[in-house]
Amino acid sequence: MITIVLILVAVFAANVGNLLPPPRDPTVNIVVEGEGGSIPNQMNVILYHKGGDWIKESDLTVIISWGDKMRRFRSGDSSFKMLPEKSVFDLGSRITISGIPTDNATVSLVTPRKVIFSGPVKKNE
Repeated sequence: MITIVLILVAVFAANVGNLLPPPRDPTVNIVVEGEGGSIPNQMNVILYHKGGDWIKESDLTVIISWGDKMRRFRSGDSSFKMLPEKSVFDLGSRITISGIPTDNATVSLVTPRKVIFSGPVKKNE
């Protein structure tokens, strides 16, 4: 009888993981703008966190495409700067990507599981 109970407990414990809901994907409101950089014909792309969930900085990738070119930026890259400097992208934070050509850039903010934001960069004059 004890053996049967132990087997049932082990089977139940092994299946409990399947009953848990999957992790929820983050939802974030992002505002993007481009501002003139220090080099002619280049701009800085700034992504502002305006509300929603926080995301670990190490999970973020910024993908910027212009024309037929595309480039990825991650934490630790020389062109990727997050302010304030902390380990999460949350309300009030901003990410600045420098040295992007000014013509028709599109930016995407992605995590390993989801595209958080995708849209054109509007340059402020």
